[in-house]
Amino acid sequence: MTSAIEIRELPEKKLLVKKTTCSQNAIGPAFGKAIHSVGVCIRANGGTMKSMPYGVYLDWRVEDCDLAAGCEAEGIANLQDGCEWLVLPGGAHAFATHFGAYEELKETHAAIMTWCATNGKKMAGPCFEAYPVDPGTEPDVEKWRTDVYYPVA
Repeated sequence: MTSAIEIRELPEKKLLVKKTTCSQNAIGPAFGKAIHSVGVCIRANGGTMKSMPYGVYLDWRVEDCDLAAGCEAEGIANLQDGCEWLVLPGGAHAFATHFGAYEELKETHAAIMTWCATNGKKMAGPCFEAYPVDPGTEPDVEKWRTDVYYPVA
């Protein structure tokens, strides 16, 4: 289920991420492996995770995509395990919340893209998702929440 779409102003966010390329069918496992690397980097530095996990879709192609998985973090002196810093732009973002299975997220993305086209909003950067509910601790898939953002001009 997709919530109402709205524009939200966001501050710039600096994320510790691991980038990867995968087929669209393998996003879940690729995200899991990449976010694990971020956790390894944070623990190795004695750092702290300062936000929920994010998935940033850097490039979306017909068969595959480039994505970055990460979070806001502090106390990271030495990047390792292929991790790097990525800055998400601040400013206006088309936003909606998706409730339910990750396999149905494409419906929320399509709804945002349609809303943007109808409302004269142009995409202005990579879209990203924030995951405030951990499916590892919440067994009810209907309670899974994914916040979806598209920077717009």
